[in-house]
Amino acid sequence: MEGTIAAPKPAQIRAPKQLRSRRTLERIVAASLELLETEGLTGLTVHKVVAKAGSSVGSFYARFDGKEDLLDYLGERVWTEALERWEVALETRDWSTLSLDEVVEGSVGLLIDAQRSRSDYLKALDWASGRQNDAYERFRGELLLGLGRLLLGQRKSITHPDPELAVRIGLRAILGTVDAEIRATEDRLDRDSLAAEARTLLLGYLTGNASPAAQPIGVDFFDVWG
Repeated sequence: MEGTIAAPKPAQIRAPKQLRSRRTLERIVAASLELLETEGLTGLTVHKVVAKAGSSVGSFYARFDGKEDLLDYLGERVWTEALERWEVALETRDWSTLSLDEVVEGSVGLLIDAQRSRSDYLKALDWASGRQNDAYERFRGELLLGLGRLLLGQRKSITHPDPELAVRIGLRAILGTVDAEIRATEDRLDRDSLAAEARTLLLGYLTGNASPAAQPIGVDFFDVWG
């Protein structure tokens, strides 16, 4: 598997020190993400953010230089926090209790949900800021590394002659399939159908069993957004 991707330079923010000030920041962040989801990038304005957050324009500018500065901060934060939760899950959970089928199902679902989230309102953060997807690319890179380790933990169930290569190529094939399907403008598969076909694809490559995947196991795997 590939090495760890270098961390991007953190976004600059005038970090609050007092509890009350930190809570104000959290309200601004929550309000901003909600506006991005419901109204898109054009609907996100400083005045709408502070109104929804129950804050003030002065409080906003005490932390950010303006809308672009806010977007830069959000674009890094949402994926940095997702990565932190993923790293904690890898370290603290007993993944050995899962079967290969369960790890495959969880891996596919996680890749789909992460990519779908970014492809909806979060992609505005990538386009608007100057970070050029750094935080998301780091999250995705570490996600692939972690999923690769989990799959290789089921090495005995993988029949491909080169399990490391199979896991690496298999995960990237799924990621490419998911990305292409999400970008499709016609006949786009719903999430369940996409997940079922992707499971079949990955399991078939790892084990040589190309029969359609059974009904989802429903494994409690990992929620990107905690």
